[in-house]
Amino acid sequence: MMLVQYSLSFDPATDPSRLLDQLRTSLWSLRRHNTRVPAVVLVHDEPPAGLPEICRTYGADLLEMGSYAARLASLCPEGWPVLAANPTLHKFLSHGALGPVDRVLCCDADTLFAGDVEDLAARYTEADVYAREEVHTGPSRYGPDRDFLDLPALLRLVHGLGVHAIPPFNTGVVLLNHGRSTHLAALHEWFVRCVWHLVVWMSLTPAHTAGSGYGTLERVEAAHLLASGEQRARALPYPSANQWIVEEVATWLSLGALPGLTTGFLSPAHVAQNGELADPGATPVDRWLLCHYFSTDTRTALGWLAHRSTPTAVLMPMHTRS
Repeated sequence: MMLVQYSLSFDPATDPSRLLDQLRTSLWSLRRHNTRVPAVVLVHDEPPAGLPEICRTYGADLLEMGSYAARLASLCPEGWPVLAANPTLHKFLSHGALGPVDRVLCCDADTLFAGDVEDLAARYTEADVYAREEVHTGPSRYGPDRDFLDLPALLRLVHGLGVHAIPPFNTGVVLLNHGRSTHLAALHEWFVRCVWHLVVWMSLTPAHTAGSGYGTLERVEAAHLLASGEQRARALPYPSANQWIVEEVATWLSLGALPGLTTGFLSPAHVAQNGELADPGATPVDRWLLCHYFSTDTRTALGWLAHRSTPTAVLMPMHTRS
């Protein structure tokens, strides 16, 4: 069995329309090419109005996961007020929620399909985990950037924790084979604790990310005030000047704790990400099966979708916003 899984969290203080638009368009593009594969939307906190209708329209099951903050509090009682401000940690906490499933394609809402998702899955069957390489790392076409990710520092962290080194990958589109999604459920607490100890280090070392230009997560500066003395002493040196990828760093560290896990990269010939849509030197757009366009590049993604669509696709359900 294979399914497509989305994990979402809605802050009641934030307008949900943009995220709903992204999900609607992603599901629409999925169903243009495949009406068979099951799709599930896991939603944390209260589902906003309109979400159930989107799921019904495009044949996706909606599973309510309860309070995001409460889940984090159960896993990290000291740090949850800080961790709950991070809008992406729920993605890892969704692994295993559906019980035993052999193959799961985990997608962010800012993902578009230009072909049959089962064609993608048929190309990647051997390794346990497939994803695109992290941007600004060695395999990336953008080249390495040690401010974005300091690989030697990451390897020192891996060695200190006694886990296996996982090649850094982007978590926007991840294919999990051989029932590995279920195995990750056993690592939820480990994952959250990794995030917490990395965030505590950030709060103790503010100069590390100051002026990096990547932006900062909310409430991080308060982490050391909530941490115990032991937790401050065990803080994990964060190998990046970009606080926004802490979820990804903790994901790599968590996967490294699974014995025998195998990984591989999705080819840019099949899965595009970020600025590759707008780059004439990238793989021709007609070959891509799906694209994780990153929310910052929505306008380019919509243009690409219009290019790939038939004339009837002028009914594209996503609203263009400047």
